[in-house]
Amino acid sequence: MALNVSQEGDRVVVRLPKLFGFAVRAEFKQATSGKPVGTRYKLDFQEVERMDSSALGMLLLLRETSGGLSADIQIVNTRPEIRKLLQLANFHTLFTIV
Repeated sequence: MALNVSQEGDRVVVRLPKLFGFAVRAEFKQATSGKPVGTRYKLDFQEVERMDSSALGMLLLLRETSGGLSADIQIVNTRPEIRKLLQLANFHTLFTIV
């Protein structure tokens, strides 16, 4: 599954594939670049079974280009093992994980 991008109200919704990592970096960048600062995102991790360190980098870059400290990015539908990885990396302090 490739990335699926849609609009949900005032949020850009990005549904991520089973393996969220280096292989989808160009597609992720294309899906999230060119948007104005302050764009609100919802990243749907429902299908994500594995992610690598480049995925963490992509998330940090998205946060920076979306407004840094004021960025509004929700991470939703995470599996327990993915949520644990995000918490170990302290991403729960940078993103809203629902």
